[in-house]
Amino acid sequence: MGPNFVVWDGYIYQLTDEYVESVDEEIGEVTKYSDMEGTYSGNFSNAYEKGTKYYAIQGISTDEAIAIKDEGKYKKAIRDGKYREK
Repeated sequence: MGPNFVVWDGYIYQLTDEYVESVDEEIGEVTKYSDMEGTYSGNFSNAYEKGTKYYAIQGISTDEAIAIKDEGKYKKAIRDGKYREK
């Protein structure tokens, strides 16, 4: 299994070990979780349960990075190209 990631708006965001202090509005949530290899539609994650919220990061474009709510904190995820659905 590769690195942990989330998919939002058709793009893969690789999770980092970095946390962000300030987030902007909620922009979405995980709609499908699986730790199996495969390609899934929607806001897919191999790390977070369905319903986990995504947020915009203050001062950073969502084209660059987003934040994922992680046990009351916000973990930074960096955009890593288009997500190819089968």
